[in-house]
Amino acid sequence: MSIANELKFMWSLVWDPGRHAKRQLDLGGALKLYYTLAVFAFIAYAVVGSIAVTLGLGFRSAPVSSMTVLQAFATSFGYLVIVGGGVLLLFIAIPLSLLIDALLYQIVAKFFLKLWNGPYERTFTALVFSIFPVLLLYWLVPIPIVDGIFIVLAPIWSLVILVIALAAQQRIRRMDALLILLLKSFLIAMVLLLVGLSVTSAIAYLVGSVTHAGIISFPWHSLRYPFWNVTASGQVK
Repeated sequence: MSIANELKFMWSLVWDPGRHAKRQLDLGGALKLYYTLAVFAFIAYAVVGSIAVTLGLGFRSAPVSSMTVLQAFATSFGYLVIVGGGVLLLFIAIPLSLLIDALLYQIVAKFFLKLWNGPYERTFTALVFSIFPVLLLYWLVPIPIVDGIFIVLAPIWSLVILVIALAAQQRIRRMDALLILLLKSFLIAMVLLLVGLSVTSAIAYLVGSVTHAGIISFPWHSLRYPFWNVTASGQVK
């Protein structure tokens, strides 16, 4: 497809995913589609973000005539954040997360629940389709107050498209696709919880070992006995 047709396809899928989410792509085709659309999302984001920085939206700015060196540096830094953040998120973080996410869905649905036998490419294609609302609305991020529309609407819209696209790509029921999404999210949350508990336990054990070794000491006797019953030498009256 031409670039114009790809943009039209994104717009059509966002508004009618049930009809357009059946399009089959291999891994390379899905990545090409994503990056083609991400370029336009980045351009729109960079233009709007640069205007927002110039106008001082979200910044404490002064008129140009009274702008100090520090304020000029802050403005230049704002441009750098807009461009650098957009490149990092749109061209590295999001596609990498989609590749990993597709693998997790395959493990849960194909090898654990055995709800589909379709290849990895179809799952990844569904995830690419689900990210279209983010690409479509990402230019709202630099605008204060309006960015709330992106924060609230894009994730919900993406989840709806993901359920529909997974069902269409892997030829399963939408309820099964929703079940897979919820189960995968639950398992990820449990893994993160276990990791957090393990790290907390390790830190507590380390602190306890250091304290027990005498490297760090606390007046534990003052917790057991009132301070007025403890002499200057530390003995209990």
